[in-house]
Amino acid sequence: MLNVHAGANHTILASWVGAIASAVEQEGYGWTDLCRSGGIADPRDSASGARLPQEIMRSIWDRAAQLTQDPAVPLRAAERLRPQALHALGYSLMAASSLEEACRIMHRQFHVISTAAAMRLETTASHYTLTSVCEPAVNNEGFEMFLAFMSEMFGLLQADRITPLKLTLRRSVASRAVCERYDSFFGVRVEFGAPQNMIVFSRKDILAPLHSGNPTVRALTEKLVSEYLQSFGSGEFRTVVRSQILNLLQTGAASEEAVARSLNMSSSSLSRRLRLEGVNYRQLLHETQKSLALQYLEDDDLSISEIGFRLGFEDLSSLSRSFRRWTGVSPRTWRRQRLS
Repeated sequence: MLNVHAGANHTILASWVGAIASAVEQEGYGWTDLCRSGGIADPRDSASGARLPQEIMRSIWDRAAQLTQDPAVPLRAAERLRPQALHALGYSLMAASSLEEACRIMHRQFHVISTAAAMRLETTASHYTLTSVCEPAVNNEGFEMFLAFMSEMFGLLQADRITPLKLTLRRSVASRAVCERYDSFFGVRVEFGAPQNMIVFSRKDILAPLHSGNPTVRALTEKLVSEYLQSFGSGEFRTVVRSQILNLLQTGAASEEAVARSLNMSSSSLSRRLRLEGVNYRQLLHETQKSLALQYLEDDDLSISEIGFRLGFEDLSSLSRSFRRWTGVSPRTWRRQRLS
């Protein structure tokens, strides 16, 4: 049974929040100190797979930083996060045969952790790049915690710890001492205040085999993830669909049929589930495209054409027509007005 508050939209694994609670306990504070909103039980007492509204995460991260007086609290929380706290996703990652396979698992399954976020995976002849793609309201600290957790976990699974070539984070950190803690943790000079959360690995490192790889376990956990997502309750299934749209937009194949296949269900079943929640697939697609378009336009390094490609539009004119319908102006005009 999923533990989701009434009226919740996007949700996050409750056990994910539990790692933050464990981090603040080091300073002598408890769950009630961390979450001042009444009625939210300590996630560590919840059943496996329980979820909390994503909307409370911002206040929880802010409160954690206030209690600990430590902007690097995501690193502390990551040290207290265990693979089993990520439901079946944690076991999938541990069963990966290489970091490359783990990156692809994250790309496909990250919405198990949060329905408001996804991972974009881009490859070249020499590099693999993972970038967070998320709703604008999603906090950046969660992505930092996940990367730190991944760094710790794969450091245990390999004889030689892999050091990323580059790591950029959107969050701005003023303290040089905090920056140095991040640099030391990841083994690379971290760029704060960047346009996007992004980590880059060399192709050679990411293709190195992990001795813990187990194809049988990985196949089983993929099935568990699918069953878990389909168990989401009323009002929450739409967020799963939006999360899959986030994933598939990157491939240019975010059709209703493709989303249904990714959830191991028929298109008719997907449509029926959405109708029960008062929405349809096209609505969710357009909502997601609009949200991402506004986010991408904040990044001046992205051209309008690149934004259109990332959103699944066939050409620039298709993006412009849709953006005018959403906002009343063209993408270029919106970006120009923002800068003025």
